[in-house]
Amino acid sequence: MITKRRKTNWKTFLIIVALIIVGAGLSWQVNRYFIEKGLAKSLKDRTLLIVIENNFISPPEIEKGYENHKNLADTFFSYIFKVNKKELDNKNLAEVLDVYGEDYLASRFENAAKNYGEIIILTDEEASYNNFKRVLIEANNEGKTVDILLDLHGNANSIYFYNQAIFKDFIGYDKDFILSRPLNIGYVYQTVCYGGENMEIWLELGAQAVSGSEEINNFVILAPERFLYLWTHGKTYSDAVNGGFNFEVLVSKIIGKFLPDIMLSTGEDSLESSKMIFIGDKNYKIN
Repeated sequence: MITKRRKTNWKTFLIIVALIIVGAGLSWQVNRYFIEKGLAKSLKDRTLLIVIENNFISPPEIEKGYENHKNLADTFFSYIFKVNKKELDNKNLAEVLDVYGEDYLASRFENAAKNYGEIIILTDEEASYNNFKRVLIEANNEGKTVDILLDLHGNANSIYFYNQAIFKDFIGYDKDFILSRPLNIGYVYQTVCYGGENMEIWLELGAQAVSGSEEINNFVILAPERFLYLWTHGKTYSDAVNGGFNFEVLVSKIIGKFLPDIMLSTGEDSLESSKMIFIGDKNYKIN
């Protein structure tokens, strides 16, 4: 996401658009008829804290591809985000994703996890590190188990909250967290690149299960939503995380069959880089 990006061209951008379209057509509505009453009741006692912030970051090569195919891309975005195409005329890709994409993902995540007792979504200014910390501590003090989903950029050393790169080690030494720990955190699910570099921090703060990618995470569009669907349907944490990952890989490969001239990020290097690793209780699940 932030560092060591692989060579990308406009075709990669079209793949991202295609993945979003596929995701838009696959609505993971949680039908209560199929959820055991015990699971629904347990979810009511949990808070889901979601942090989504793109920080207007878009790699130059993808931005260029967007500009070269803006009319077609804006037609897709207009449909997906349900906005008038004219509203996109004077916006670059980073602006489109930040202004419309974050709310779009937030609504899908919220729908997939709608049986939670409380869902808190932080975007834009609310996705600052200090606000995230405040909300997490306040939710923890209410006595509920807090599950965390971080949909953010990052590198080996930092996590990018709103307009601020926070060193991962700093989180572990943050005095406010130290005074409050152990926090009653269920899991910490991260799309953050190099998320595997900071898992111990969350475990020390009180999390039961944590996951993160080995290096650059290439599967961040459909995987989080699918993870939430599987988790709220009673899958173990590791099964839900891997299920989300495998689902996005599968969709990418399917698109590759219809568009064989476009190179998808499903090669061995990409899969290994994006592989999710775990710490804590891999079999953690809703009681």
